[in-house]
Amino acid sequence: MGGSADPKVLHLYDAADVGATLVRYGRRQGLSWRHFNKVPPSDVGSVLPGAPLPARARRLLAQTSWQAARAAGILRADLLHLHSGSRLGIVRSRPHRPFVLHFHGTDIRTQFHDPVRRPVLQWGADHAAAVLYSTPDLRPHAELARPDAVYLANPVDLEELPAWAPASRPRVAFASRWDDSKGGSAQLETAKALAASAGPGVELQGLDWGAGAAGAAGHGVKLLPKMSKPQYLRWLASAHCVIGQGTGIMGMSELQAVAIGAPVVMPLGEGYYPGPSPVLQGSTPEELAAQAVAALADPAGTSGQLAGRAWVEAHHSPQQVVARLADIYRELAGHRQH
Repeated sequence: MGGSADPKVLHLYDAADVGATLVRYGRRQGLSWRHFNKVPPSDVGSVLPGAPLPARARRLLAQTSWQAARAAGILRADLLHLHSGSRLGIVRSRPHRPFVLHFHGTDIRTQFHDPVRRPVLQWGADHAAAVLYSTPDLRPHAELARPDAVYLANPVDLEELPAWAPASRPRVAFASRWDDSKGGSAQLETAKALAASAGPGVELQGLDWGAGAAGAAGHGVKLLPKMSKPQYLRWLASAHCVIGQGTGIMGMSELQAVAIGAPVVMPLGEGYYPGPSPVLQGSTPEELAAQAVAALADPAGTSGQLAGRAWVEAHHSPQQVVARLADIYRELAGHRQH
């Protein structure tokens, strides 16, 4: 792959390492893709005139350096790919280039429906060369902003995933933070049902993250501090069973757990994903808890039946997603030439 038909693309910012993964695998395939993931330093406007000169000078220098790096990257690109609608400022300032706007979740699901924030997001959708969205539940929101918005599946880097190595004691891991955006209330009810049915020998673990974390602890979930990505992946790999978010979609954490091979229990939205299902499903907390208890009785057998890694390879491999995205870029480049 590669050649004159492939534009030079600069990916701006990131979400769940999607941008980094796309650029890494795109470059392996000979594509001229680069990544700019430096957030701007503190706003120069916040430096008060009376502040000590060294502090003011350092902030001004940091801001100037960031602007220079941003401009240099954009000038070398034919096309920009902006991850997250909440950071549109970076493509609204000179120098200008055509850009792809990639919605990843809260930006289009929540912020777009906020009357205060909507005008900027709508500007982005209106002026973007193309609009992408990363999970199937975002379709009605993205199409409201841009009727021709395109679903681009999240790439799962299988090379970075550890081997599945369940702990010595039966362990159930709640993969997502305890937040409404992740179906936090449903997760709490599932934790409650699991605590009542799994038995005292099963350890329930989750992240100490989100408004519902204290409630999870009250249901017997051992809370762990937020951790680095490698640590988090090793923790997922230590679970005999993983409980996914309650929203009906597989976020990156759920996809990673599926690819690792741990049996994942969660609801899935109807029609969101091609079959056969790579997770154990349930529509109520009690059903989800029962599925988890059944998986704990035979984790290896359940994992083999689900064949999650093969499913992820078929539908979320970086190579597949890069090929799809490269085609989108080429089509945009072709339109600009005519």
